[in-house]
Amino acid sequence: MKRILFVDDEPPILEGLQNLLRKNRRKWDMSFAVGGEAALELLKTQSFDVLVSDMRMPGVDGAQLLRYAKDHHPKTVRIILSGHMELKMALQAVPVAHQFLSKPCDALELENVVERACGVQDLLNDDTGSLRQMIGRINQLPSAPKTYHALMQALAEDRAGIDEIARLLKQDMAICAKLLQVVNSAFFRLARRIANVEEAVRYLGFVMVRNLALTVEVFQSIEPLRGLSLEALQEHALRVAALAKRLCRDKAQADDAFMAGLLHDIGYLILATEMSNRLEQALRQAAQEQIPPYQAEYQLLGVSHAEIGAYLLGLWGLPYPIIEAVANHHQPQRVPQRSFDVLAAVYLANLLVHETTALNLPGGQSPDPAYLESLGVTLEQLAEWRELALEQTQ
Repeated sequence: MKRILFVDDEPPILEGLQNLLRKNRRKWDMSFAVGGEAALELLKTQSFDVLVSDMRMPGVDGAQLLRYAKDHHPKTVRIILSGHMELKMALQAVPVAHQFLSKPCDALELENVVERACGVQDLLNDDTGSLRQMIGRINQLPSAPKTYHALMQALAEDRAGIDEIARLLKQDMAICAKLLQVVNSAFFRLARRIANVEEAVRYLGFVMVRNLALTVEVFQSIEPLRGLSLEALQEHALRVAALAKRLCRDKAQADDAFMAGLLHDIGYLILATEMSNRLEQALRQAAQEQIPPYQAEYQLLGVSHAEIGAYLLGLWGLPYPIIEAVANHHQPQRVPQRSFDVLAAVYLANLLVHETTALNLPGGQSPDPAYLESLGVTLEQLAEWRELALEQTQ
């Protein structure tokens, strides 16, 4: 049974939540704390799977409470539930909150978010919880220094336009992930979710984009890894993103496919930061056995960079099609599919880009014929898409 802690400084709101969620008492062990200080005392002696807290509270506010939970209970999914939030308060919560919900929040929406948070926890087959703890401690992901410098320089110039800023952002997986996490947060009350970087920049504005970029630890030192280049990885991600977008006919799917392609290997950044020795070991084993690195990762870790990246993106509340594509981009057969969608586009784009560029990863694979046939993809279409992949290298 999942343990959920709800925190608010107004007792009537907590009572309302308790009544709305009463039907879940057989699947959730729910606790309700009046104010941040009371919640803090609970967290000193107990652990919870999900923490849902108000932002504005006297004494210990939501950001302080979630920061304590992050430091002492990194496996806990941290959700902010609040009314209108000023920009400054929103930025305070960004490093410690996994998701944001706005008041008023109906029971169905809250249920859905909490259920999804619990589902994300089960994404990794990790009985000890060590990988969840590792990911839970991460505020930011490493970014390529040259991208950061270029972004800061462009933002410092009054002449910088949305298209130029978006072009720079698309070169960096970490900043794009954080940007989408914030713009799709519930407190912005968007009528529809945004998966397009240009739209996100236009809506958030340059100031928010600059502040978000500054929250990413650009200069965090990453030791060079044998067999894997960070710059080559990001170049590969850009090529996959561009090709995946072209493979989708539907515009909404195309935007999701681009972002999923950009983020599909983000799990490598986590492994490179937190478990570089194990990642190097996996890469050596893959080279020796001539198998794809993700298979060596399964053998050594019981999980691959795909699930690790999807887990983090799920905690951040990115759109489900993006999370699904990242988690399964090596094994799309795990997901029932009736038509060509975002996952299929990223899976194929990743394989075709690997065929046409040298990322120096062993064990290259070809598209699964049975899988392509199930989606109605013909050999002629596959040949055309290979041509599109080749065009990117010219």
